[in-house]
Amino acid sequence: MEIIDTICSAIIFVFGLLTFHKTIYNVIGFFCQAKTYPKTDKLGRYAVVIAARNEEKVVGNLIESIHRQTYPQELLQIFVVADNCHDKTAELCRSLGAVVYERNDTSKARKGYALEFLFEQIDKDYGIESVDGYFVFDADNLLAPDFVEQMNRAFQAGFKIVTSYRNSKNFDTNFISSAYGIHFYHNSLGKHRPRSVLNVGTHLTGTGYLISSKLLAGGWHYTTFTEDDQITMAMSGQGHKIAYCEAAEFFDEQPCDFRTVFNQRVRWAKGRLTNFFKYGYKAFIGIFTHRSFTCYDIFTYYFPYGLFNWAISLLYPLSTFIVGLFHQSGYDYSKMIVTVAASLGSQYLYALFSGLITVIREKKHIRCSPLKLVFYVFTFPWFNMISIPVYIVAIFKRVKWTPIIHDDNRKIDDLIKL
Repeated sequence: MEIIDTICSAIIFVFGLLTFHKTIYNVIGFFCQAKTYPKTDKLGRYAVVIAARNEEKVVGNLIESIHRQTYPQELLQIFVVADNCHDKTAELCRSLGAVVYERNDTSKARKGYALEFLFEQIDKDYGIESVDGYFVFDADNLLAPDFVEQMNRAFQAGFKIVTSYRNSKNFDTNFISSAYGIHFYHNSLGKHRPRSVLNVGTHLTGTGYLISSKLLAGGWHYTTFTEDDQITMAMSGQGHKIAYCEAAEFFDEQPCDFRTVFNQRVRWAKGRLTNFFKYGYKAFIGIFTHRSFTCYDIFTYYFPYGLFNWAISLLYPLSTFIVGLFHQSGYDYSKMIVTVAASLGSQYLYALFSGLITVIREKKHIRCSPLKLVFYVFTFPWFNMISIPVYIVAIFKRVKWTPIIHDDNRKIDDLIKL
C-alpha cells in the first residue's frame, strides 16, 4: 500500500504542477475584465453558415437576430445547409433571405459533415474567399444586436479566429439547463477571459465563432464528433491564436432532460478523446516549433488528465479492497469507505465552490430569480461528478451522433433589453 500511495501522490503532484496555471486563470478571470477591441472603420464582408436539421421552430429567430444586427446588412450573407430535413426548414430559411442548400446523406449524419458539404457548395457557386470570414452558428442560437460589430473589431485587430461569450437562453428551465449554463459561464471566467487578459490563445466551444476565409481556402475538413476541438488543436498547432471577444454575446438552448445530457456528454467525451489522440500532437509540437505557451495551454487543456484523476481517486480504495481480500487476519474496510466518501465529498465541494464564484462573477448575464439561482448552484456539482461514467461509456461504446430537438422559440427581444 505504501508503494501505491507513493505512485498516486507522484502522479497527482505532476498533474497539479502541469496545470497549476489554471488556478491562476480562475483568479484572473474573477477579478479582471476581458480584453476589449477598439472601434474601427474597417468593415469586413462576412458569411454566416448555419447547419440545421429539422429546425423550423427556432432557425427563423436566429436569422431574424442576424437581420437586426447593427452591422451593415449588405456586408452579410446567410448560408444554410438543410441537413436531412423532413420539415419546412429549407423553405423558411429561403423566405427569410438565406441561400439554402439541401443535403440528404444519413450515412454521414453530423454537423461536421453538413458543414463540409455546405462549404463545397459555397466554393463552387461563390468561392470560399469571396468573403473575409465565416461565422458558424447552430440553428438554435440567437445574437445580441451588436454581435457582428464587436466580432469585427477583434477580427480587424489581426486575429484570424475569434470566439465569443456564450450565454443560455433557457438557463432557468430546470437544474439540468442551469448546470449547462454555469458550465459555459465558467468557461468564460476560468478559460477565455484570463487567456485574453494574458494574450494567450483560447479554444472554441461549440459555435459562435468567426474564422478567416483564408484558413478555409482548402475547404472544411473538420468532421469529428467535436469539430470545435479539432479546429482548436489544428489551428493552435499552426501558430494561430484564437481570440476571445467577450463583448460579443450569443445565446443557445440547453438540454433539459437527463437522457439527452448523458448522450451529449458521452459524444463530447468521445470527440475530445478522439481529437486529442489524433490531433493533440499538433499542439504539442507547436510548443517547441512556435515556442508557444498557447500550444502548451491547449495541450494540457485537452489532455484527459481528468480521466486519470478519477482513475487515481478510485485506485486507492480499490487497492485497499483487494488487499483486504487477501489479508489473513481480516481487514478494516471502514478506511476504504471513508476514502471513497471523502473523495466524492471533495469533488462536490470543489464543484460547488466553482459554481458559486461563477454565478457571483457572471450574475449580470444570468436571467433567473435569486431563489432558483441558489438552488441551481447547490445542484450544479452533479454536472461535473458524472464525468467518470461518461468517460467509461465513451471509451467502450461505439458512439453515434443523434440530433437534439430544439423547441425553445424565444426571440432575442425576450433575452435582452433593446
